[in-house]
Amino acid sequence: MNLAFNPLSLRVRTFAVLVVLLGALVVALLLLANTIFAEGFRQVEAQSVTERVEQAANALADSLTSLERVTRDYAIWDDSYAFVSAPDQTYIDNNLMDATFINNHLSYVGFVNRAGEVVVARAFNLAEETEAPVPSELLRFDGANAFLLQHASVDTRLGGLLMLADGPMLIAAHPILTSLGEGPPAGTLVMGRWLDANELARLREVTRLPLNVARFDDPALPADLRSLAETITPEQPVAVTALDEQRIRGITHVPDLYGGPGALLTLDLPREIHQLGRQTSYTYTLVLIGAGLLLTATVFWMLERIVLARIIGLSNEVAAVDHNQPEAQVSIIGNDEIGRLGDAINTTLRRLAQARQQLAENERRYRQLIELSPDAVLVHDGKNIHYANAAAALLLGSDGSASLIGQPVHPAIGAVAPHSNGTPVLVDRQLTQPDGATIEVELVVLPFHDRGVPAIQTIIRNITERKQVEHALRAAKEAADAANLAKSRFLATMSHELRTPLTAILGYTELLERTLATTVPAETMKDLASIRMAGNHLLAIINDILDLSKIEAGMMQIRPNPLAVAPLIQRVVDTVQAIATRNRNRIVVQTADAVPMVVSDELRLQQILVNLVGNACKFTEDGTVTIEVSGQPAGDGRPAQVSFAIHDTGIGISPEHLKDLFHDFVQVDSSSTRKYGGTGLGLALSQRLARLLGGEISVVSTPGVGSTFTLTLPQSLEVPCEHVSRSRLRRLVMRPKRLPTHRRRCPAILTWKRGSFW
Repeated sequence: MNLAFNPLSLRVRTFAVLVVLLGALVVALLLLANTIFAEGFRQVEAQSVTERVEQAANALADSLTSLERVTRDYAIWDDSYAFVSAPDQTYIDNNLMDATFINNHLSYVGFVNRAGEVVVARAFNLAEETEAPVPSELLRFDGANAFLLQHASVDTRLGGLLMLADGPMLIAAHPILTSLGEGPPAGTLVMGRWLDANELARLREVTRLPLNVARFDDPALPADLRSLAETITPEQPVAVTALDEQRIRGITHVPDLYGGPGALLTLDLPREIHQLGRQTSYTYTLVLIGAGLLLTATVFWMLERIVLARIIGLSNEVAAVDHNQPEAQVSIIGNDEIGRLGDAINTTLRRLAQARQQLAENERRYRQLIELSPDAVLVHDGKNIHYANAAAALLLGSDGSASLIGQPVHPAIGAVAPHSNGTPVLVDRQLTQPDGATIEVELVVLPFHDRGVPAIQTIIRNITERKQVEHALRAAKEAADAANLAKSRFLATMSHELRTPLTAILGYTELLERTLATTVPAETMKDLASIRMAGNHLLAIINDILDLSKIEAGMMQIRPNPLAVAPLIQRVVDTVQAIATRNRNRIVVQTADAVPMVVSDELRLQQILVNLVGNACKFTEDGTVTIEVSGQPAGDGRPAQVSFAIHDTGIGISPEHLKDLFHDFVQVDSSSTRKYGGTGLGLALSQRLARLLGGEISVVSTPGVGSTFTLTLPQSLEVPCEHVSRSRLRRLVMRPKRLPTHRRRCPAILTWKRGSFW
C-alpha cells in the first residue's frame, strides 16, 4: 500500500501502536514500582523498628551498667570491708541514707558476709521516696540466690535481671574488697533497681521511646504477644509485627539472671514509614500515568510531522553534491523541520567553503607564530632540513632561516626519531654552536606531514641556565644530606653518654624505693615512683631517638635467627597486658598453624609488634585488640611471607591523617597527644625497622570504628648482597619506593657499617 495516498490510515495505525506500547509499558512499570515500593518500605519499616527496639534494649543495658558501677564503687572500699567484718550503725547512718538511694536510683541494698548471712538489707520506694519492705526473695542468699555470692576471682561481678514476685528488678553483685581491690573478699554487696513504672518512665524520657517491660511467664500476657515472642531466636533477637494500618510492634527477650523465662521488652510505634510508602506509591502512579500520556502525545505529534517522501528527496539531493562543489545547494520545501534541515545542510555547505578559506588563513597564522616563537623549530626528514624559523637560525649560527633549507640536520637532532604512535619524544641533548660553545637543549620531537610527505618536527629549547640551577640545587641537597647524616652519626655514638646518667638515676631510685619502703611516708614513696616512671619514659624516648639515628647513620645491626611465632606473640601480649587492662581491653590471638617458625631478628620483630599492639591498646577503650598471624606462599618471584595483622576497635584515623602517620615526630593531632601521650616516633621507627627486616607496615582505618596495622615480612630473612655500598643501602631504606627494584637483586636489606654486612 502506498502510504502517501492514505495518510489517515497511517496516522490511526501509528496512534494505536503508540497507545498499546506505551500503555503496556506504563502498566508494567506500575506493577514493578508498586512491588518494589511495598517491599522496600516494609524492609525499611522493619529495620527502623528493630533499631528502636535495640535502642531501648541498650538503654536497659546502660541502666544495668550504671547499677554495676555504683555497686563496684561501694564494694571496693575499706569502710565497706570493715563494716561487713564488724557491722556498726555509723556506717549504715552515713552510707545507707535516703539520699544514697535517690541519687543512685537504688531500690535495694544488701550486705552479705562470707557465711552467706545478710548483715544488713534495706529497700526503698523511689517513686514515694520512702523506705519499703525488703523483697522476700532477697532476705536470704541460699538456694538459687547463692548464685549471686559465687565469684571466680576478686574482680568478678555479676549483674542481670531477676524476675521477683513483685516484678522485674535489675541486680548487681560484687565481692567486697579493700580500696586497693585486694582480698580475700569479706562478703558480697548486692544492689537492685526495680523496673517499675518510675524506672520505665525515666527510660522512656531518656530514649524518647514508648517502651514497656512484661513478664514472659505472665498468664495475662496477650496471646498475640506470646505468639510473637515465640519467634525470637538467637539469630533474630528482635521480632516485629504490624498490629494494623496505624500501629506496629517490636519486641525482644531480656533473659533472667538465673536462667528463668525473663521478661519481654515491647515497643508499640506508629507506622509512619508505611503511610509514607502508600503516599509515595500513589503519587508515583499519578506521575507515571501523566508522563505516559504526555509521552504518547509527544511521540505521535513528532511522527505526524515526518514525511518520508520529503526525507528521501532531500537525501538524494545531498548525495548528488560533490566534494569539489561546496557552492552547491539543496532545495528547501516548506518551513518545518525538514525545511530547516535543508537550510542547515545549505549552511553546512557554505561553512565548508568558509572552512577552506579559514584553513588557509590558519596556515599563514601558524607560520607567523612559528617565526615569532622564542624556541627553535625545525622540520626535517632525518637528513636534510625542510623548514627552520628565525630562532633556529639564531641557535644554529646561520645568517637566516632560508639559508638552512636543504642543509644537513645536526647529528644530535637528527638522531632522535618520534614514536610510531604519534606521542611526543622529550630528550635532553648537548649542542656545539659554530663559535665552539656547548649548550644544553631540550628536544621535543613529533611526527609531521610536510606537503603530504612524512617528516619530523623538532622544537629546540635552550635550557642551559635551568641545568645550572639544577646542579646548584643538587649540590645544596647533597650538603644537607651530609649534615643530616653527621647529626645521626653523632646521636648514634652518644648512646652511652645519654643512657649512663639516666640509668644511674633509675638505679638509685629503685634502690631508694627498696630501702625506704617501710621507713618513709607513703607520699615520699609516691614521689619516688613518679621519678622512676618519668625516668623510664625518658629512657624509652631516648632509645627510640637513638634507634632512628642508628638507622639513618647506617649503624643498626640485624641478626636473623629461627624463632617460634607462638612464644613471640605471648611475650608481646605479656608486655602490653598492663596497658590493655588499664583501658579495659581484651587481647585475642589468632595464630595460623601454617606459620610455626620464621627467620628474622627476634629483638627488632618483638620491638615492632610491642609498639603496634601497645598503640592499639592505648587508643582503644572497652574494646578488643586482635593479633592475627597468617602466611602467604611464594609465587610470582616473591618469597614466602608472614603477616602480623593487629586489629582494634578504637578511635580510628581519618583519611587525611593517614599520609603523615609514619613521619618522624608526627601524631594524628595535638588533642590525641595530650590525651594519649607519646612523641610520634613509635610508628616511624617501626616502619624503618620493618624495612630493615625486608618488610613493610600498612594501615587501614575508619574513624570511630577502628584500625588494622599489618606487618608483612619474608618468612625467611636472607643475607643481603655485600656489593651494595653503605650510602646506597641507606638511600634504599630511607626511600622505600626504590626498594622493589633493588630487591630483585638483593631480597633483604639488613644492616651496614663501613661497607660490611652481618
